Amino acid sequence: MKKTVIIGGGITGLTTAFYLQELSHGEAEITLVESTPRWGGKITSAHERGFIIEGGPDSFMIQKGAVLELCHMLGLDDQLLSPNSTKRATYVWNRGELHPMPEGMILMAPTMILPFLRSRLISWPGKLRMGMEMLIPPNGKDDESLASFVRRRLGVEALEKIAAPLMAGIYAADPETLSLQSTFPLFPDMENKYGSLLRGMIMLKRVQKRRHEKRAPTTMTLRGGLQQLVDAIRTRLNSQNILLNCRALAVTVTGDRYEIALNDGSRIHADEVVFATPAYVTAGLVQEIDPLLASELREIRYVSTATVSLGFRLSDVERPLDGFGFVVPHIEKRRITACSWSSTKFNHRAPRDHVLIRVFLGGARAESVAEKDEAVLVQLARQELHATMGIIAKPVLAKSYRWHKANPQYEVGHQSRVARIDQIIASHPGLHLAGAAYHGSGIPDCIYSGVKAAKAITNNAPWNRNEIYDTLPAC
Repeated sequence: MKKTVIIGGGITGLTTAFYLQELSHGEAEITLVESTPRWGGKITSAHERGFIIEGGPDSFMIQKGAVLELCHMLGLDDQLLSPNSTKRATYVWNRGELHPMPEGMILMAPTMILPFLRSRLISWPGKLRMGMEMLIPPNGKDDESLASFVRRRLGVEALEKIAAPLMAGIYAADPETLSLQSTFPLFPDMENKYGSLLRGMIMLKRVQKRRHEKRAPTTMTLRGGLQQLVDAIRTRLNSQNILLNCRALAVTVTGDRYEIALNDGSRIHADEVVFATPAYVTAGLVQEIDPLLASELREIRYVSTATVSLGFRLSDVERPLDGFGFVVPHIEKRRITACSWSSTKFNHRAPRDHVLIRVFLGGARAESVAEKDEAVLVQLARQELHATMGIIAKPVLAKSYRWHKANPQYEVGHQSRVARIDQIIASHPGLHLAGAAYHGSGIPDCIYSGVKAAKAITNNAPWNRNEIYDTLPAC
């Protein structure tokens, strides 16, 4: 069997190792190298005082089948947990109040007239401008920013109050630079097919109604936190050559193999190398092999974010937590980007008579906030919850996580850059790129990229990726 070195022990690297082991029936010679003291990357869950706290992502989308397939292989089917179906509202902080997102909104487009007209979130001129979307012809661009698309089709108010905060919550991105084609290609597809985003959304709703489709959950989590996924993979891996606290310094070519220099002075030789690291880390590792590849990888920008989870007694929170939480538009000039009511969104997240609230900070428009000390982040989060939700009580639990340069930005032109990167890497047999920087940043995308790398190494048939959403998530 070929010897494979996987650099990076996040969910991508772990998945690559797991599938390599499975596809080779345990015969693959694998070395997995992780520079930090723990596995899983941004996936980390803490159990403290009856609370289950997620430091990074708290769920995964299920339209892409990779993650459900992996959970099944790991025996985690009975641990899958859907969001609370009775309290699905999402709110928007606007002019000092929390306004519910109108019923029938699918991401940024309304599909039900009366709830939209009754909403106080959008002004009447803003509603009129959104309604005019059906009269605006497609522009036929190959790619444009989210801001450009929404401003052109739905107007400034829809961008600032709905689209921008929602998309910032998903990608931690600046809507002025976020590539629509790389993140939500369905929107320009609808524009071109139906001549209108609203018309396309309404058609989608009608098709669902004719099929008598019920509103199924679009996301799921694991009962004990997403750390269960990391732990389950780790327990299935052969412990030989699984290296923590070990940093790869450089990858070079020696004859017909690759040599990986490690920070302890040792060197590993491999036939195949999988880079499951952030693009800027990979750039440094491949600099000697291919400076052009390194240059392209460095062009993928990353931003920093942070989360603060606060546990309160239920009696200390006067406002009903009757939804999943709220987003905060950038124009409101607050110091948080969103707030998730974790114990409402998913059951079993807080002990009886307590609630768990998670605050999001940083991102492309406010990176400096996410770089502050943990104690400062907790204090800042408490101040923002006081201002937005009226919570003045001291939390019974506070835990923060900082993610320095951990979120890749899919900026306009991202697909063209990735196509160039794919072409260059194809000229280096045995080198493989995987992870969030390229074709999708969600957990299912990272898992898929690991599966793809494993199948390429073992010469298995390409994996059938479910790239098209049958339904769109509603707010």
